[in-house]
Amino acid sequence: MTQHLWYVRRRGATSGPFPVRQICETFSLGQLDLDDEVSLDGQAWVALRETDLLDGERKSAPFRESENDDWRQEREKAKLRWIDDSVEDSAKAGDTPAQANAIVRLRRHEAETRTLLDAQSSRRPAFFAGLIAVLVLILVGIGVWQGQSGNTRIEAAFAGKLKNCAQLPGDGVVWSGCAKNDARLPNTVLRNANLVGTHLERADMSGADLSYANLGSADLRGANLRGAILKGAALNQADLTGADLTAADLSFAVMSGALLNGARLDGAVLRQSTWVDGRVCGEQSVGLCR
Repeated sequence: MTQHLWYVRRRGATSGPFPVRQICETFSLGQLDLDDEVSLDGQAWVALRETDLLDGERKSAPFRESENDDWRQEREKAKLRWIDDSVEDSAKAGDTPAQANAIVRLRRHEAETRTLLDAQSSRRPAFFAGLIAVLVLILVGIGVWQGQSGNTRIEAAFAGKLKNCAQLPGDGVVWSGCAKNDARLPNTVLRNANLVGTHLERADMSGADLSYANLGSADLRGANLRGAILKGAALNQADLTGADLTAADLSFAVMSGALLNGARLDGAVLRQSTWVDGRVCGEQSVGLCR
């Protein structure tokens, strides 16, 4: 069966495509919510809540539509805090004024929140009046809102404020953008790791478990990945020039735009992986996408 790859649109920014498993992992970490949108072709979008992608994840999601009004209010306050924090971080960094699409996203948040406020205002007018005041303050900060940066919002959700280059290797480690050249990580468990833009030139990761890791735009030139498990990993735009991927498991991996000049793929499993040109490799693809 052909694997479906989905684009993700979060707060107006698009990223992907990603395999379903990676979307579920991201949702379970709280870095996507049911209002975010997905698309197979990047044209027709539908909210996560309207799909069956999450299966069990939807049932275990921390916030559910059936919960009471207090939850709805807390959810909206959290959304407002996220916007406020983003504006504050942008101001501290001395960024340039907002791009037009950032303003559109902010106003969309305002419109969504106002809809909720209007529905509940008859019961708790004082509480919602306070939220409206917060919205006014947020709009004043539009001038310092920063638009989409080099990373997509889905990648920023992984990287965010948890980045710690001194963090020990392990499941879900966040080394986005860190310098790990010549690192010795044979047989290391790095499942679900965030390695977006990480410098891993000549690193030894032979036999490492990198299942569902995000290695988008990572520098893996000359890296030793012999026998590594890269099932479902995101390798889009990664530089694998001269890397050794002998007998690596790349099934369901996404390698769109990756550089493979001089890379060794002898015995590498490419079942249902997305090749550098966007093709989905067949079930029997080993060493070469067929």
